Amino acid sequence: MDTFFEQIVSIRKNALTRLAIIGLWVLAALLTVFLLMVNLLGALTVFAVIGIVYGAYTLTGMTNIEYEYIITNGTMDIDKIINKSSRKRIASFELSQVSRLEKFSSEKIVNIDKKYLVVACNQNDPQAYYMVCEREGKGALHVVFAPEERIKGAVLKFVPKFIANNAFKD
Repeated sequence: MDTFFEQIVSIRKNALTRLAIIGLWVLAALLTVFLLMVNLLGALTVFAVIGIVYGAYTLTGMTNIEYEYIITNGTMDIDKIINKSSRKRIASFELSQVSRLEKFSSEKIVNIDKKYLVVACNQNDPQAYYMVCEREGKGALHVVFAPEERIKGAVLKFVPKFIANNAFKD
């Protein structure tokens, strides 16, 4: 019998992201007003304005990020979903290869190469956990995630017993 669990985690926008979005739209508005006033492009000005607005809209949508945790028969996949329209697999590993699973604190990831780090939750989430998965020939993958109870239960089924005994104990 196959086991399948999934969870979607939405990433909250921080103040810097919100400020960047506001700045982008202000820049788009100023550029639009400038193009309409100067009218250097003639008839193409309308298409330039449409392009500017579409570009600002597209860039704003790229800040709508979600992560999806999928556990299927002992394999955990983590996908990044941008603006509910594009999906990219950012990690896939066997839970039987997990060597650490503990409550997350930011000191744990200070000296880790960003190439081997996956942060798939809000940075300051109090429910975040830190997991290290050993991969043959690829180096250890460090994952920060915020599982709900169903995902915690699924993870505990597949991680080694000596890890499961102490996992998710706050």
